[in-house]
Amino acid sequence: MKVLGINRVELLVNHPDAAQKTFETLFNGGVFAADDAVHGRPQDCRVNYQHGLELVHPMDQQFLPGKLLAQKGEHIFCVVWDVDSIDAARDHVLSEGFTIRYEGDYSANPEVEIHKQLVVEPDKTHGMMVIFQERRLAAGKAIPVATRPGLQVLGLQRAELLVSDPDATQATYEKLFAGQLQFETEVEAADRPLDCRIDWAMGLELVHPKSGEDKIGKLLADKGEHVFTVVWDVDDFEKARQHVVSNGFEIQWEHDFGPHGPLAVHKQMVVRPSNTHGLQVIFQERRMA
Repeated sequence: MKVLGINRVELLVNHPDAAQKTFETLFNGGVFAADDAVHGRPQDCRVNYQHGLELVHPMDQQFLPGKLLAQKGEHIFCVVWDVDSIDAARDHVLSEGFTIRYEGDYSANPEVEIHKQLVVEPDKTHGMMVIFQERRLAAGKAIPVATRPGLQVLGLQRAELLVSDPDATQATYEKLFAGQLQFETEVEAADRPLDCRIDWAMGLELVHPKSGEDKIGKLLADKGEHVFTVVWDVDDFEKARQHVVSNGFEIQWEHDFGPHGPLAVHKQMVVRPSNTHGLQVIFQERRMA
């Protein structure tokens, strides 16, 4: 199995129209294409492949996503990675002792040549529901893109997974990803008591709070292991700050990490999640050395 990279995060939402409007504003564009129920399941799914965000609204509260939304509120409940072959992914997942919860074939969509997914049972993946997908567009088709003047959100960069045991989690994901993860472990955490490990290419960060008194430590104690933040690259940090504030969002925190690892520039801001439907968004400007 070859993992090609992160594709999207899936956000459970109560009001898909409102959520779509929010993220079209925050991302300064994007196309949230309806999937026209090609999955045959009772849910409203809108996928913005340009920015790697899917909005999922369950229309049946007895359906598993409906139960999750009722129990946990709006939150990231799946993260999707592209693979070269769904058959190879299936063989690998099962051979390494993981369980497949669900498989779906969405190739009836005329936009694609193939679109097949498998969901890894999350009991062994430290609070994150992983989806592997094989997806190729049909000949002559392209990902729909919508941009506006000003800030350019370049794409999804990584999901941040809050974990209790970083060594065990790293070992789990190295096995699940067939040894293709390469974590940078000497990551400066802005003077906070955090153990952060990032694979920049695959789009995964493991975050472990070293103190239960830290805000993130309290979050782990309260909600357990889960995807708590998602990071998008932007073209210009100053433009991002102006865009966020001028559109009624609030910056919770920002930091210049300076050069480290493969990066010459690394600046981040956290958008306060109070009006982003349960999703804590980070905008970052990063430039490779």
